[in-house]
Amino acid sequence: MSGRKVLSLLPAVFSLLMMIGAVTVFRACPMKDDGTWMHCHTAQNVVAAAGGVMCVLLLIAAFVNNRMVRTALYGLCIAGFVGTFLTPGVLISMCMMDTMRCYAVMQPFVRIMSGAALVCAAIAAARGADGPKSNS
Repeated sequence: MSGRKVLSLLPAVFSLLMMIGAVTVFRACPMKDDGTWMHCHTAQNVVAAAGGVMCVLLLIAAFVNNRMVRTALYGLCIAGFVGTFLTPGVLISMCMMDTMRCYAVMQPFVRIMSGAALVCAAIAAARGADGPKSNS
């Protein structure tokens, strides 16, 4: 596998890790004693869903032959990574205390993974690390 193909698959790997990590090791706060969930659980679910969608889009972008479609998919995912970066704490409110698990564990993980995926996707799109060129 060429270096360019590996570079084009790297953002998809980061997206997959973000999706899996957000619901397992780096999950938000646990359920409350009364059986309800805190707001940060919604942020966790949004991050996991966004990670899964962007992973699929980036896998499609890595193997599609049409340059315009690849560019559109990379652009869509870059915008998605910015939104995912802002989801915990900015777009979706989280717990009241900064010492809770959502702020101490989930938010830094999401910011690191979405930032790394965004940088890799931007580099892949800029360097043309997106597979063979189309004839049209």
